[in-house]
Parts: sequence; C-alpha cells; structure tokens
Amino acid sequence: LFINRVTSNATEQASTSPGGTNKTSSAILEAIETLKSELKEDNDKLRKDINTLRQEMGNKLDNLTEEMRGLTERMEEAENRVGRVEDMTLDLTEALTESIKRQRSIQNKLTDLESRSRRNNIRLFGVGEGEEGKSVTQFVTDFLKRELPLPADFDLKIQRAHRVFAAKPRPKNNPRQIIVNFQEYTTKELILKEAWKKGRIQSNGRNIYFDHDYATEIVQKRMAYQEIKKVLKEKGVRFQTPYTSIRIHWESGVGTYSSAHEAGMELRKRGLEVEVPTAVTEEVAMETRLQKSLGWQREARPRREHRVPTAQRAKEKLMEFQRSGKK
Repeated sequence: LFINRVTSNATEQASTSPGGTNKTSSAILEAIETLKSELKEDNDKLRKDINTLRQEMGNKLDNLTEEMRGLTERMEEAENRVGRVEDMTLDLTEALTESIKRQRSIQNKLTDLESRSRRNNIRLFGVGEGEEGKSVTQFVTDFLKRELPLPADFDLKIQRAHRVFAAKPRPKNNPRQIIVNFQEYTTKELILKEAWKKGRIQSNGRNIYFDHDYATEIVQKRMAYQEIKKVLKEKGVRFQTPYTSIRIHWESGVGTYSSAHEAGMELRKRGLEVEVPTAVTEEVAMETRLQKSLGWQREARPRREHRVPTAQRAKEKLMEFQRSGKK
C-alpha cells in the first residue's frame, strides 16, 4: 500500500507538470529510492533492536540458568539431608522398638523374681492401727493361733511382720496392711487355706482378710477386675481371682479369663452392664504405634540409592513441558 501510494503521488505530480512520460518515470524511480532508503533504515533499526533483545534475553537466561543451578544444588543438598534424617529415624524407630521389647522382657523377669521373693509372705487387711501393740510379730502369732484351727504346739516360724511402709492413715480411713513373712512356704499356704476355709474372721469388730503378697505389677492387673467383681457380686455370680486371671462360675459352666478386657467383653455378651477396661497397656500401645510407623517407613520410602536425582527429574519435567508446548 505504501509503495502504491508513493507511486500514485509521483504519477499525479508528473501528470500535472509538463514533460510527459519521462518525468513520470523519474519520479517513480526517485520514490523507489527513497523507499529503499527508508526501508534500510527501518531494517537496520529493527536488526539492532532484535540484537539488543537477544542479548538481554541471553543475559536473563544465563542468570536464570545460574539460579536454577544454585536451586538444584540446594535442593539436592536438602534432599540428601532429609534422606539421612529419614534413615536415622528408621534406625532409631527400630532401636526404640527393640528397646521396648527388651524392657518388657526384663520387667517380666523382674516381676517374676519379685513374686518369688514374696512367695512366703501373706497380707492381712483390716487390722486396726495400734492393735498390734509393741510387737507386730507377737500380735500376728497370737492372732493366728487364736482364730485358726492350728495345733497348739504348731510353730509358725514367722521371720518378720510389719505394716506396709506408708504414712499413718486418718482414723476414718482404712488401716495399713500387715505383711507377714514365714520361714517356710508350706506354712504360709496352710495359713491361707485355713483362713479362707473359715471365711469370716474378725478383730475388734473389724473383718480381717488374708491374701498373697503380690508384686506391684500383679496388684495392678488384679485391680483391673474391681468393676467386674462388683457387678458379679451384685448379680450373685460366684467368681475367683487366681493370680492375674478371673474364674467365673456361670450357670452354663466355669469360664476363666486372662485379662479384665476379656472378662468385661464376656459380661457384656451376657447382658451385664460393665465398663470394659482397655485391651492393651500404654506401653503395648506405644509399641504398636512404632511398629505401624516402622512398616510405613519401610514400604512407602524407597532407599536412597534407588531414588531419581533431583536434576534428572527437573530435566524430565522440562522436556515434558517443551513437548507439550510444541503441540
């Protein structure tokens, strides 16, 4: 359009001036030369602008490449650190799980040893504070011979007798228990057998109860049956608590349950309202959580040597982007 306009203007100028065709050709050539000169200037300017833009883009790409290289190095370093932390966490979790297992095994052995050291002991519940006088051993000896059907010349062979080591309770609270240690295990078993056979034994109007001297862990397990025993007493159901189990005499037969949770679930099934204790202790629950975490780490996290490097993953992403751009 620009060339046509210039040619048209040159033709109009030539037609209005004397001279005819020669002047028209000269005007056209002059216009073409002018156009070529202007186009050359424009091309030079455009070329200069393109070169400038290319240089600027090249500089920016160089800066971007340098930044990407720095980010890639930092990302790889961070990934390596995270990998080392994950490996360390996995090792620590395994070590902690193993430590919990060993600790439980040691605790079970310790409880067994403590129970064996107490196997010649009995506990008396309900003896009022101060009734023992100056000698607990003499008081227990006289009390047992008086209340139980023992031979007159029977030697109890009591080695020690004392109240549990605790602060003296207030008058309205339950008195402290008395622990009695016999020299012979058979004597201790005979005393418990005769006491349980007699049933009700009193001292100064108080009911006195006899029981084994259990280790602390055993007492805690037996205490878990308290709510269950309360419900069974209310319903008139006979039961026994041998060691850490409970034996319940149902009308359909005798059932023995090794945990309070198991017994509570059985009572629920039989229509008795009772609060069911938890199935596991906090220690076992923690070990279970660690085992689940350990399994998740082993299955979900690949080993570091099988991971694809960050730079390679970034390169693959860029290639995918380039292919999608061409489409």
